[in-house]
Amino acid sequence: MQATQTSGSIVEPRWGAVAIALITGIIAAGHVGKLPPALPSIRADLGMDIVTAGWLASLFSVTGALTGIFLGAVAGRFHPGRLAVGGLALMAVAGFCGSMSTSAAQLIVSRFFEGIGFLAVVIAAPSIIAHTTSGRERRTALGLWPGYMPAGVSLMILAAPLALHAGGWRTLWVAVAVLAILGTAGMWLFGQGQRDAHAISRIPVWQNIRDGSGRLGPWLIGGCFALYGAQLYAVVTWMPTFMIDERHIGAAMASALTAAIIVANGGFNVLGSWLLHRGATPWAMIAVAGAMMALAAVGAFSTWVPDVARYMCSVLLCGVGGLIASAVFAAAPSFAASPMQLGIVNGILVQASNLAQFAGPAALAASVATFGRWESALFGMVAINILLIVLAVLLHRKESPTLG
Repeated sequence: MQATQTSGSIVEPRWGAVAIALITGIIAAGHVGKLPPALPSIRADLGMDIVTAGWLASLFSVTGALTGIFLGAVAGRFHPGRLAVGGLALMAVAGFCGSMSTSAAQLIVSRFFEGIGFLAVVIAAPSIIAHTTSGRERRTALGLWPGYMPAGVSLMILAAPLALHAGGWRTLWVAVAVLAILGTAGMWLFGQGQRDAHAISRIPVWQNIRDGSGRLGPWLIGGCFALYGAQLYAVVTWMPTFMIDERHIGAAMASALTAAIIVANGGFNVLGSWLLHRGATPWAMIAVAGAMMALAAVGAFSTWVPDVARYMCSVLLCGVGGLIASAVFAAAPSFAASPMQLGIVNGILVQASNLAQFAGPAALAASVATFGRWESALFGMVAINILLIVLAVLLHRKESPTLG
């Protein structure tokens, strides 16, 4: 079965819609990044124990892991611009309600609705980009899209201390909700465009799920995304702990060094977009990135490598994965059976990412607990990247007309 283009016609790029899709993605990611810096203040204010705080921190991931494909199918029944407007508005309302919480339960409920709004935005925005571009411009723009997460999280981690110092976590919640309102207005004015009747599904949601998820291509790119994400989240989650416990580095420095890894990941997203614009194929980008990540894992998890070199290998391991993120989103429209099923493909990618957030850190922790050493993760990391290369080759075979 060959990859199928979601649109055979040439679309005049609407860069205003692309820009607002990227901006609203960054705003949505800010709702993810606002929690970690504020969590100590929230726990003190609401008397929240560490288990409840853990649920609060993982709520976005739980929601995405359980509902990504379903929400992607629902998205097929709406114009993506209108879905994004609804998601941003929901995040704004939930954020304002959350700022007035007087108990952990109220904040968790508001956070749940923020998560639903977040998913609506990150499923709709790539569809907006795909529907308003075509050809090389589409691949370039979709290659930039995955940078929304590192950009939004990094900016929020930098900005959050100012709001926390000025008025505490409730002020931060209100400030981020205001950003969501601004994003809602921007999307309403510039992101909707002309309603495309051919991009709206009229079939039942469950039939749409069956038709859209019954193809191998979306699962291959979803698998690539999950394997890359598991490594990224594992390293970013446990890097501060390793630095503080094993190397006795201060908490502030450990956080800064970890943030640099996230920034590097965003930088490689930009590089991935440039490579796609220059004609690089998604499967080749994934295969090359997987090989580079395997080599970087050897350096990052080997005891015979000096600490500075181990850190640089960790930066490369997580950073070069940004090429994979760019490649899978650029490939997504080619593996949607029709324009109305692009939301399902995006939903698969969102679900894969959120499952990786669970599996990656947990697998690394289990390895350390079993063998007693961080370096025990080396063989698992290398094996993951070998599997990543295998999936890239299978993806190439799905793309090849001669192997259809």
